[in-house]
Amino acid sequence: MLTFFLLLLLALSISVVLQRRLLNAVILLGVFSLTSSTIYFLAGAPDVAVTEGAIGVAFVTFIYVLALSDQGKLHVITEEIPPFFFQERGEITGIDHEILLKLAEKLNLDLEVEFLSHPETAVRFSGRRGKVLAGAYFSRYCETIDPLTSTTYHRAQLARISAESPSKRTGTISGLNVTGLEEISGDRIRYFDSLNELIEAYNQEKVDSIIADSARLRYALNRINAMRKSSSEITQIGEVEYSFAISREEPDLLDKVNDHLNELESNGQLKEILSRYLR
Repeated sequence: MLTFFLLLLLALSISVVLQRRLLNAVILLGVFSLTSSTIYFLAGAPDVAVTEGAIGVAFVTFIYVLALSDQGKLHVITEEIPPFFFQERGEITGIDHEILLKLAEKLNLDLEVEFLSHPETAVRFSGRRGKVLAGAYFSRYCETIDPLTSTTYHRAQLARISAESPSKRTGTISGLNVTGLEEISGDRIRYFDSLNELIEAYNQEKVDSIIADSARLRYALNRINAMRKSSSEITQIGEVEYSFAISREEPDLLDKVNDHLNELESNGQLKEILSRYLR
């Protein structure tokens, strides 16, 4: 019996060393301590066995799990912007989701997604809660943060939906930092914290045009009422490059994201993902 537990102890120690995920290693260390406690008991040292069980199995394992509670995860902060990041029938899906899910699997991490409004994403990301900011992100969109920016994975348009009106009031999302935006719009700019609020303002004729990137305009077009849509036209006014924002606390992650995007590009998977959602 004692020989069996000694061999088990050896196997557990090797497994701990070979583990790539820290949380799994901590769990195995707890089993290692439990096995050690059993060996001490069989060897006639019950007091040592109890001490090992209390400290090694319970206390030390708890401290490690607490310390690693946010480890082993790729925490992503995003707005819900179809087709890049959205929920459908209770499942998270989208272009960015598929790209980051493949990255998480490659890094042996769990993908943790947090959907927030635009102002909340900037606050939470600046507060170092998130490692990646996604959801049709482009570098001129969040002027309140200063992240590391990944390689571009898709180019799209900066455009304007407008309806005929003498007042020419323009609405856009707060944080959109485009040089000469006032000159581009040619009128008064009103900033909105929420894309849904902007769309509602357009439907209610509180603004007469919307300036945004093509992903958000595509989302808007599905929610503009039929009468307003029939009198609207779309004008291209620039180009945006979608990428991922990486926390400045994670420079190594930036290299891994870029390598991942380059690999998806070279093997054709990126093109396949984009074509599936952007039909």
